[in-house]
Amino acid sequence: MTMDPATTRERVLHGLAARQPLDLAVAVVTAHPDDETIGLGGVLVHLRDLTLLQISDGAPLDPAFAANAGFPTRRAYAAARRGELVDALAVLVEGRLARQAFYEIPDGRLADHLAVVVERLVEDLICVDAVLTHPYEGGHFDHDAAAFAVQEACARLARQGSHAPARLEFTSYHQVNGTLRTGRFLEDPDLPEIVVPLTPEAARRKEAALACHRSQTPNLTLFGFGPERFRAAPTYDFSRPPPGSEIMYGREVWQSLSRTFAAVTGL
Repeated sequence: MTMDPATTRERVLHGLAARQPLDLAVAVVTAHPDDETIGLGGVLVHLRDLTLLQISDGAPLDPAFAANAGFPTRRAYAAARRGELVDALAVLVEGRLARQAFYEIPDGRLADHLAVVVERLVEDLICVDAVLTHPYEGGHFDHDAAAFAVQEACARLARQGSHAPARLEFTSYHQVNGTLRTGRFLEDPDLPEIVVPLTPEAARRKEAALACHRSQTPNLTLFGFGPERFRAAPTYDFSRPPPGSEIMYGREVWQSLSRTFAAVTGL
């Protein structure tokens, strides 16, 4: 018998808070390789029926990014980032991964392929009980596009009369008063969160997994090993900027992103 989304959300949050094995089918949708380690590296081991849906390949189209990371081509950079993810997952989930799918969208171009991503998510999320993804916070345009894609895919499943998983969120990053904040949600009194302190073993596992993302070492110094936070995902109004946040990628980019959201919603 299928549980209602509210009951499923409570079970997932309770299981994560208690650091207990969770037997529900859970999908984690991330915009980039390493987002899974940053957001949930301490608790992934408890998700015993885990599907990881990796949207971007982590390599921007501009070859300068590959060159700056020490790779001769964008393709080589993308291959390295996939290998780093595989190594990190070996640490984080100890071989327990029910399914993994790579959508292989270029880093930074999720919005250009958003309609296709939503269609794929509709297919991939119909068989899971819950899905965890990024919040809509104006931190990174790919993160915000991923939040939209998951919400839209779940809405389409519900409109079709199909099973739609419960939506939850892990933390990413955002900016408030000019200050970068990592590992925290934008405050919303209507969205209680659970805080999961890392045990020494979980912190060790997360540190080892972050070290696997070798090409991202400079960026990963911004993220620590503090508590991980989770909450139920609200129904976002993607026609408006994220409330309470400064859009780190700029208002002009957000306006373009918002037009893409509207176009995909109308399909």
